[in-house]
Amino acid sequence: MKLVIHPLRAALLLAGLPVSLPAIGAASNDVDEVIVTATKREERLKDVAMSITAVTQADMEMRHDSGLLDLMEQVPGLSLQAGDPTTIRVIIRGQNVGSVGATVATTVDDVPFFMSSAQSDGAFFSANIDSFDLARVEVLRGPQGTLYGASAEGGLIKYVTNKPDPTGFSGAVRAGMNSTSGGESKPFGKGMLNVPFWDGKAAVRVVAFTGETPGYIDDPVTGQKNINGLKLDGLRASVLAKPTEALSIRATYFNQTLKTGAASTVEVVGAALTPATPPANKFERTDGMSRHSAYPNATKVGLKVGALTMEYDFGDMTLMSATSYGVNDLTFSSDISYANLAPGLNYGDFFSSAVYGQPVVIAGQQTDYVHKFNQELRLSSNRRADGAKLDWQLGAFFTREQNILDQVYVARSAANTDTLVDPPVGSGVIPSSYKEKSFFADVTYHFTESFDVSVGARSTKVDQWSQVQLGCCIIYGAGVTYPKKNSSENKTTWSIAPRLKLGEDTLLYARVATGFRPGGPNFPTPPFPDPPNFLPDSTKNYEVGFRTQLAGGKVSIDVAAFKIDWKDVQILGLVQTPNGPIGINGNSGSATSQGLEWNLGWRVTENLRVGYVGGYTDAKLKDDAAGLGAFKGDELPYVPKMASTLNVDYTQVLSNGMKLYGGASWSNTGTRYTGFSPSVDVVEPHVKLPSYSTINAQIGVEIGGKYTVEVYGQNLTDELGLLDYGNQGSFLQRGTASFISPRTVGVQFGAKF
Repeated sequence: MKLVIHPLRAALLLAGLPVSLPAIGAASNDVDEVIVTATKREERLKDVAMSITAVTQADMEMRHDSGLLDLMEQVPGLSLQAGDPTTIRVIIRGQNVGSVGATVATTVDDVPFFMSSAQSDGAFFSANIDSFDLARVEVLRGPQGTLYGASAEGGLIKYVTNKPDPTGFSGAVRAGMNSTSGGESKPFGKGMLNVPFWDGKAAVRVVAFTGETPGYIDDPVTGQKNINGLKLDGLRASVLAKPTEALSIRATYFNQTLKTGAASTVEVVGAALTPATPPANKFERTDGMSRHSAYPNATKVGLKVGALTMEYDFGDMTLMSATSYGVNDLTFSSDISYANLAPGLNYGDFFSSAVYGQPVVIAGQQTDYVHKFNQELRLSSNRRADGAKLDWQLGAFFTREQNILDQVYVARSAANTDTLVDPPVGSGVIPSSYKEKSFFADVTYHFTESFDVSVGARSTKVDQWSQVQLGCCIIYGAGVTYPKKNSSENKTTWSIAPRLKLGEDTLLYARVATGFRPGGPNFPTPPFPDPPNFLPDSTKNYEVGFRTQLAGGKVSIDVAAFKIDWKDVQILGLVQTPNGPIGINGNSGSATSQGLEWNLGWRVTENLRVGYVGGYTDAKLKDDAAGLGAFKGDELPYVPKMASTLNVDYTQVLSNGMKLYGGASWSNTGTRYTGFSPSVDVVEPHVKLPSYSTINAQIGVEIGGKYTVEVYGQNLTDELGLLDYGNQGSFLQRGTASFISPRTVGVQFGAKF
């Protein structure tokens, strides 16, 4: 096992203070009509030689899917570690051990929407884009490093927006209300306007949305109700101009803010005093949906991006340039007073008695500013009708991330949390930089009309630096500023994918692909003033897939089997020091994941369709990982062994230009494990979470093709599905847990013009 030192986050690591961190086929069976851009070319989904899911706009509207938590139920192999919609770790095909760098990349059209560097905690802040007026969401499973670069070693989520339409004026509005069982009722509103101009050569499309997700958790300390409500505001504006048939120019502005007043965690029995021998009822809630906290555990995630994309068609080839600049503004506060130093002793009690001589609340705030510039140039051949044997793409990519991580912990008077108590606990400011340069090529040779092979490669160079500035007072004294730490690495990724068409509606394919996640500099602390860098990890994915349609297109079958080898796995572990445990990033051995994914569809009649989508994933460590307190054969965290969804959708044309539509979905999420932890004397590690099932349903009527009225419900059985669990960290030595949202019902009115 290799283990290299990297302190977790910034300020309080010396004292050992834990930081709580917060496709196969289309969802529709009409696969002939689904066009995707997974390979950076437009292709019919049924012809793509990789595992991909394309969830279309129609299906998202039908099922009221609004973000990642809804998307998970419709995508095989996709799982999430999520306490609430603001802080989400995306996991594809089981690739997760709890480290801080992202393994799944996110793009909106051609714009990277993710943090490439582990120094910006990219794993925890996956872009959760509202689905209104999206053309589709494409989820690519397996390494995508050849076309999409570093940090796509597990896969890619690609949000595809509707382009401005120069051919005509159009618009749409939606408004409604959601009500959650045991919580509150909140409104929402969304609108789109498309306006052509310049004699049909250009158009502008503006999308705006606002709304609140009802809260349902109460705080007995402050007396506040429904503290975990979520506020969403967003704006997308895009201008598309085509001065000539050959030239296309698109400018886009995106702004979205997600804000929650508290984490969606409640108090359960836990096992804070006996982590080695937890009680049988440890998941049981102690006081309904409530959580004691004198200081809010609130989160705000802001995304702002401007982009310019230009394409010129030379006839035999097309040149594309995509330029973007964005800012991620991440802020969250936390109350760690009830987190334990040792069984029976929490931080609040320790600091109150040993340091301040009065009751205090230990509160923290972390701000993460990431400025990201991206530039891609791509030259692609145009597929010709004369049966050309060769398709190719050549490209160059550059990205630069400038990040400032600012973390401050203070003591606040328990009698009045607005009053600070001197001296401060400690702070850390960490500026950092990430630069990635790469060149890539992708070639497809058509041996016959039925058989071809695609080969791709990408050469990537990553340079990073960071600097740690530790501030006053209790932990670091007067503070210290360390010299800059640097890292540099070069990696090459590749892929090969043979594809055989056994008919117009049948495809057999295989794919072998590699990916990697960058390493980086470790953060110095007094016990480790000059720690070594942690290393990149890498994956190799093997998969075979089969797609076909039978009975005149009424039955669709889409299955894929995969195996992933994961080497030099990046971990977030602990190293024991005389000053207490220190969180570190490191590398530890290897892991493997293998499984089967499927999407089966049956159009029973013209009006009724049934779909069954799901996956089996067996993801395990191949070596012991002492830094995680984990052993060979342990299952990787937050990865359900089995997960599946059954969809039933129905439409019926009525008289007078009316259409009735409705549907229902039954979803099952199998057993999963929580994260690893070597602190067995404080934290109960790797806890098995029970499986759960949910039922969602909706019914609506469309009038004249323009107006809709819908009623819908989510988690109709009010299932207490357990998402996450911690054995300690709350009032009276209780544990904490996150559950899926209680039963939520809503009504929505829509109009198109």
